[in-house]
Amino acid sequence: MEAMLQPMADFFGPSWTAIWTLVKIVAIIAPLMICVAYLTLAERKVIGYMQVRIGPNRVGPWGLIQPIADGLKLLLKEIIVPSGANKGIFLIAPMLAIGPALAAWAVVPFNDTLVLANIDASLLYIMAITSMGVYGVVVAGWASNSKYAMLGALRSAAQIVSYEIKGVCFHYQAK
Repeated sequence: MEAMLQPMADFFGPSWTAIWTLVKIVAIIAPLMICVAYLTLAERKVIGYMQVRIGPNRVGPWGLIQPIADGLKLLLKEIIVPSGANKGIFLIAPMLAIGPALAAWAVVPFNDTLVLANIDASLLYIMAITSMGVYGVVVAGWASNSKYAMLGALRSAAQIVSYEIKGVCFHYQAK
């Protein structure tokens, strides 16, 4: 593998390490997002069947292009920021929420040699980084400058933390 990548490393020079890391990140996140999109489509179709209605079927054969249309709609949609909100923090909060979830995949080994970050304490890293997702939720509620959004964010944060504690307790009971 190193021999195949050597011409690319010579071409890019000192920036090769950063480019190769970026390529590996995209190789992990792109299939992950595609899986999430199509699992959401499957969920919507099952819910449509349960409610005796047609599920999403407007885009493409059997609605198979629907997740792509939904993603484009989400990207092109107007961002509405509440008038009293702290705009910068309000726009960064979703990144703070999804960032740790995606960063947790950095230590997942896909085979003996293919891993983005090979660290010894990978399980500890996963537990620590996934626990940080609660900050994005709280920051989003706080940045909106609304009492109700803040109460909802605190309730959600309490649920996230309680499920983490419940998981740890269940893990130690199983031993």
